[in-house]
Amino acid sequence: MGSAFKIGRIIGIDVKVHWTFFLLLLFFGYLGFQNSQSIVGTLVTVLLVLALFVCVLLHEFGHSIVAQRLGLEVPDITLLPIGGVARLKSLPEKPWDEVKIAVAGPLVNVVLAPIFFALAFLVGADLTQVPNLITAQSSPGGALFYLGVINVALVIFNMIPAFPLDGGRVLRGLLATRLGAVRATDISAAIGQALAFGLFLLAILGPNINPVLALIAVFIFFGASGESQMVRQREVTRGLTVADVMGVRRRTETVTPYHNFGQILDLVVHGYQTDFPVVDEEGKLVGMLTRTEIFAAVHSPSQYRSVRDLMLTDFPILSPKADLFADGNRILQEGGLRAVPVCDDGTVTGNLVGMLTVEDIGQARLLRDLRKPR
Repeated sequence: MGSAFKIGRIIGIDVKVHWTFFLLLLFFGYLGFQNSQSIVGTLVTVLLVLALFVCVLLHEFGHSIVAQRLGLEVPDITLLPIGGVARLKSLPEKPWDEVKIAVAGPLVNVVLAPIFFALAFLVGADLTQVPNLITAQSSPGGALFYLGVINVALVIFNMIPAFPLDGGRVLRGLLATRLGAVRATDISAAIGQALAFGLFLLAILGPNINPVLALIAVFIFFGASGESQMVRQREVTRGLTVADVMGVRRRTETVTPYHNFGQILDLVVHGYQTDFPVVDEEGKLVGMLTRTEIFAAVHSPSQYRSVRDLMLTDFPILSPKADLFADGNRILQEGGLRAVPVCDDGTVTGNLVGMLTVEDIGQARLLRDLRKPR
C-alpha cells in the first residue's frame, strides 16, 4: 500500500504504518491536552490510542496466521487511521477457507475483551460506567475497561454481514458454497455498499458531522467495489497462462540502451507501445523503459542522452507458463505497472519472448469466450 512504511516484521509478515496514522495520533493528543491541560494527560491519551491499535494489529494477525496455515502468503499488514488491512497475495479458493480466515480476526478480540475486563476489575475500576477515550485516562482501571469495550465494539462492527467487513466475508463464503464466487461476491458487495451509503448519510446529516464515520463509509464502499471486480477478474482468467493472452496482441517492440530520447519519443508517437524492454547487442534483456520514465523525461529531455539514462534495471519478469491472475495480474497490480517483460525461463538470463500488459489482461474475457464450445 502506497505511502506506508515498514516498522517491523513478525512471523514472516511485514508490519507497516500509513503516514496518516500519525495525524490521528496528533489529533487525539490535541484532544487529550485540551481535556487535561497537561503533557501527562496528552501522553496517556496517545498511549491509549496506540494500545487500541495494538488490538487492531492482533486482530489482523488472527486473519494472517490462519491464512498462512491454509497455505496463503501474507506479505504485510498495514495500519491505517480507520483500522488495519492484512494483504493476501491470493484470494482463498475454497469458500470455507475464507470463512475460517474472516472469523479468526474477531475471535482474537473475543479473547482480549474479557482479559481487559478482568484486569480492570482487579484494579478497582467502576464497570457500571462506560468511559470514552478522554475520560479513560483518569485511571488505569478506566483505561483497561475502555480497551475491553473497544474489543467488544470491534467484534460487533466487524461481524456486520456487509462486505468487505469480516461478517461480509463470512456471508460471501457461505453463499459461495451454493452460488459460486462471483454471485456471492456481488450480493455481499451490494449489502456492503448499501451499508456504506447509510453510514455516510448518518455521518454528514446526523446531529454532528462525523468525518471518521464518513471515511469508514467511503472505505467500505470502494473496498466492496474493488474486491468484486477482483473476483470477477479471477474467474475470467482462471486456468489461463501468460502465454495464452500474449498471443492476442502484436509483437513487442524493443529498444537498445543506445537509443536516444528523441527516437523513443518517435516510437511512442507513431507506434502502439508506451513501455519497452531494453535489450543489448545479443538480444538479452538488460532493462525496462516504462511510460512513467518516458513521460517524466518529456518535460526535461535535455537531461537524458540515451535510454541507458532512463531505463529501470530492477524490474519483475514473468514466465510464459505463469498463471495469468495469480502471477501476471498480481505483479502488474502490486507494482503499479502497465507492462512486464516475459522471458522463456522467467529470469533475466532467458530469451525475451514478449510482454504482458494490462491490455492483455483485458483480452482474457474475449479469449475465454472464443474458447467456449459453440
